[in-house]
Amino acid sequence: MSLIFHILSAMIWVGGMIFYVIVVMPVIRNPKLKDVKLTLLQLTALQFRKISYILFLIFIISGFGILFTKGYFSSGQNLLFFSTNLGKMFLVKIVLFLALFLSSLYHDFVSGPKTFLYFEKDIVQYERYRKVSGYFGRINLLLSLVIAIFGILASRGIAVF
Repeated sequence: MSLIFHILSAMIWVGGMIFYVIVVMPVIRNPKLKDVKLTLLQLTALQFRKISYILFLIFIISGFGILFTKGYFSSGQNLLFFSTNLGKMFLVKIVLFLALFLSSLYHDFVSGPKTFLYFEKDIVQYERYRKVSGYFGRINLLLSLVIAIFGILASRGIAVF
């Protein structure tokens, strides 16, 4: 059951990010939406943020659930597993997830809100935070894709190290 929740959460997370990039952002750039562009962007970002942190919680719980049901937390087995190539890949996946989580926190609670805050107050700061938010958004998508690929490979017993 943990695996199903893990996969469904990954589908929603990665799919949501890709949808944002290939649908929401091009639509927002449409000149017809000039007057509501910022509001639309802010509302969709806040909605996806709510969903994101629920998904992060599901990732953590289901990820540990998967490792537990496979017996990797049995007495002494965890250290042996994490010394294998597949175990090392899981460790890299966990480190990448932590990087994704921290990057998302910064994007969602610092650079993103400051972008909206400075929109009408300070164009220089607005541009700065807009670029930073875009950078962190791209990094988050890239990290998410790498994590998903590692998960797919690991589920097939394939280690890249």
